[in-house]
Amino acid sequence: MKRPLFVLVPAVALCAGLLLIAPLQADQTKGPAAAPSLSAATRAQVMASFKKGMDYLKKEQAPDGLWSKNYGVTGVAVMAILNEPGVNRADAMKIVTPSLDAFTKLAKPDGGMYEQAIPHYITAVAVSALAAGGRPQDQKLVKAGAAYLAQNLLDEGEGIAKTDFWYGGMGYGGATRPDRKADIISLEYALRAMHDAELPANDAAWQKALTFLQRTQNNSETNDQKWASNDGGFVYYPGFSYNPDGPTRSYGSVSYAGVLSYTWANLKKNDPRVQAVMKWVKDNYTVDENPGLGQKTVYYYYMVMAKALAAVGEPTFTDAKGRRHNWREELSQKLISLQHPEGFWVNTVKDEMQDNPRLVTGFVLSAFEAILK
Repeated sequence: MKRPLFVLVPAVALCAGLLLIAPLQADQTKGPAAAPSLSAATRAQVMASFKKGMDYLKKEQAPDGLWSKNYGVTGVAVMAILNEPGVNRADAMKIVTPSLDAFTKLAKPDGGMYEQAIPHYITAVAVSALAAGGRPQDQKLVKAGAAYLAQNLLDEGEGIAKTDFWYGGMGYGGATRPDRKADIISLEYALRAMHDAELPANDAAWQKALTFLQRTQNNSETNDQKWASNDGGFVYYPGFSYNPDGPTRSYGSVSYAGVLSYTWANLKKNDPRVQAVMKWVKDNYTVDENPGLGQKTVYYYYMVMAKALAAVGEPTFTDAKGRRHNWREELSQKLISLQHPEGFWVNTVKDEMQDNPRLVTGFVLSAFEAILK
């Protein structure tokens, strides 16, 4: 998307809560959302588990403010710390200030914040982290970063016609494979950052992103691609899925990322596209695995699951077999059971850096924050 790099607007400190979840618009017209349905006993267990995990994560921060010498891992950690419930804001800021400073040093003339590799992804996590930090001196970078992301959505400016299934998508950036220009995970991070930076709802970027999202959803009512079925779930990018049961079969983590992406893109809860993916969620609900992938990327799945269900605002729901689920209770107990004595979480399946306990612990803490929201 070729457009002016950015337009300066008055700096407004962004609430850290915006980073975590944004209720789907219909909920805002029906009064307060339903209260989280955690039993007192489970809530106490969650808080104890959370504290132990947070203590571990804070101890793993290097003097330069980074975790694992990785800006992506650092972004996850910073957002978990800034959204920690019941903690003095000044104390949280003291911990993450070196991290936020490290992100600002990545700023480039094009508005992005990155080194060389995966510039879109790093810019997205930097924008969200700086927005959550809310420092007045960072607001110009937040706006510039959001404009950079909007500019780099695939469209006519990159030679992508609206009829092309890549249109409106975004990849990690950098040296990407020619057969993989965009994917829903990268796009969700970018849309979240654009939302956190308060990109106006009437910006053309949102509608372009919706075009890609629709073509990634197994919903033939709104997906103009011939491969689409009607289970309502999502695939990794149009026409491709990592689900071993089929090249276009929906699976868990990307379907929840689809719910979140629709949230960031300002869709209402009763929108048919949202309703379709929520049907898939209810048909495939589980806290034991990432449906369709087993234990692969299961901790990312837990994070987006918690954020998506909190955003939709349904404390309980009935699955395809007629069983009632209190997802907050069930997910909390599952996560507590997986914590190591030292306080961290880590996946036995190493794909996508899930053998990194700092990253995975950040995912779980963010999931707990959504559960407690």
